[in-house]
Amino acid sequence: MGIRVFVFDEHAALAQADYCDWIAREIKAAPKDNWDKPGSSSPRLRKWFDDMRGSFPLIGDAHPDDAYGTEYCFYWNVIDVIFAGSVGGEGVLQAWRLAGKHGLRLLAGDELLPPKAPKGKRDFHISILHGARPRPGIAPNMCFVVFDPDIAHVAPSKARTWVLDRLKAEPWSKDRSILTGDKLRRWIDLFAARNLDPLVSEMRFYRDLIFIRADRKNDSSMLSPIMELSHKLNLQFEVYVDLG
Repeated sequence: MGIRVFVFDEHAALAQADYCDWIAREIKAAPKDNWDKPGSSSPRLRKWFDDMRGSFPLIGDAHPDDAYGTEYCFYWNVIDVIFAGSVGGEGVLQAWRLAGKHGLRLLAGDELLPPKAPKGKRDFHISILHGARPRPGIAPNMCFVVFDPDIAHVAPSKARTWVLDRLKAEPWSKDRSILTGDKLRRWIDLFAARNLDPLVSEMRFYRDLIFIRADRKNDSSMLSPIMELSHKLNLQFEVYVDLG
């Protein structure tokens, strides 16, 4: 579901050892019916959002074809943000710069970014945008994992850990019949209709997720249809680099 970051008040977090866990607890404890209201966040976070929405408006306020339309979920000490993949780099950099302006911090994936964003556009590396730094002698590849959040019941901040645990421990098959859930089966039907097989170097089916590997040179051609179909069926996806 695009590029996800969490903007949060570090003072409220009290220097947690694991900000991912703290954010998950904040979201779990929040009222369930106010996540779409900016007023559900603290004054400092609302000021960040007021600056942010000028370039990246709420998805409901933007034109359906506007890639800058952004999903926000508002909690008192945290704002959960999902940028469209096509503008993810620009969105993360803008969110990072404004977080520094308002004394907030940014968690991108499981990576806590420094308090201040760099001034240039290319003098930084963020794993969820650029992938892990390539290891010497290994050709880089992109891995996409699609799953149904209604089946997973996993907090957004825990999604990557949930996926990696299943990839490591659960059996998989080349036969799609192992899949549970109509949405995942529908997703793979729609994906197959795109005739992208030549770009896929490996595809695995697990009970509750689909794993696709592609050469790094094909990542841009793969990302757009995967993101589009996942949005269409209300599925979530994660992107990894050089998974074994």
